[in-house]
Amino acid sequence: MMTPDRAAAFASTWYAAWNAHDLSAIMGHYSDGIRHSSPFIKRYNGTDDLAIEGKAAVADYFARALQRNPTLRFDPLHIATGLESVNLVYRRMTGDLAAEVFFFDAAGLVVRSVSHYG
Repeated sequence: MMTPDRAAAFASTWYAAWNAHDLSAIMGHYSDGIRHSSPFIKRYNGTDDLAIEGKAAVADYFARALQRNPTLRFDPLHIATGLESVNLVYRRMTGDLAAEVFFFDAAGLVVRSVSHYG
């Protein structure tokens, strides 16, 4: 079960990994069977797929995101804790708001993530 302390610990390491552009540290948060959904998948992958599945495919997608955005930075705004999930609200380097929901397996790795932008 997710707790506020576990959610805060996850958020801290997740933001640190992204803001350091450390793909290995980023991917350390995800399970092998990760399913990631984002509005940017269609834009950057040229596909109508709603999600990317599997750690290798998600790592490739994230690597391209880091390459395309050398000034990428996420500034934390809020953490909402559910029973089996965490919702992180942050400001992107563009100034836009984003929210991402993460669902975890028993080992504490992300099995599903859903990004929202607006």
